[in-house]
Amino acid sequence: MGGLKKMEIVAYKDNTFSQTTGNKFTLMVNPSKFSQKKTIRYSADEALDGGNNPAYKGYGDGKLNFEFMLDATGAIAGAGDKDLPDLLKELEKTVYSYVGDVHEPPYIKIIWGTLDYQGRAGNLEVEYTFFSPEGKPLRANVKLELLQYIDKKTQEKLKKKSSPDLSHLITVKAGDTLPTLCQEVYGSTAYCAEVARINGLTGLRNIAPGTELFFPPLSTN
Repeated sequence: MGGLKKMEIVAYKDNTFSQTTGNKFTLMVNPSKFSQKKTIRYSADEALDGGNNPAYKGYGDGKLNFEFMLDATGAIAGAGDKDLPDLLKELEKTVYSYVGDVHEPPYIKIIWGTLDYQGRAGNLEVEYTFFSPEGKPLRANVKLELLQYIDKKTQEKLKKKSSPDLSHLITVKAGDTLPTLCQEVYGSTAYCAEVARINGLTGLRNIAPGTELFFPPLSTN
């Protein structure tokens, strides 16, 4: 049985995540929680009836937030003997510091458990919580915010009303049939039986208007 997998933060020079900067940071103690935020941008246009009509403009920035502890008291077994300032310098080189040969901050990748996140540092906040009798900082709580990076190809898929690589929830209108909806979403009617099974349908036609159908991402190769 393998040991405890600790979260690693790896820095990259490029947005294809193929060239590392050579810097990475391994957490001493895994975060107890993390939060993810996704947003959609709308413009508040006035509707014909005088109300507000939130018109879709695009997908906004996603964010990942988590916090963790750095400890230089020696209380954490296997954590090494680095001073807290050295640990913070190592962290800053990984997530925050300017990468000279590309003239910008690094791209960041985190893979831990089910989390697979690509982004760039938005905020790095350090709160010092424990000191030596001489006032030397020995322990700190770090809050890190990453702004999600989504490549252009994926952004274009998100903008499309239909893409076979994304999930869709469609409300059936009068005259809709499962073959026509599958053609719209997947560009093929070959997935009718699978979509019918997922949604518990007994037939491909005569679906009551107002029914919500789930169309999962399915391979079209």
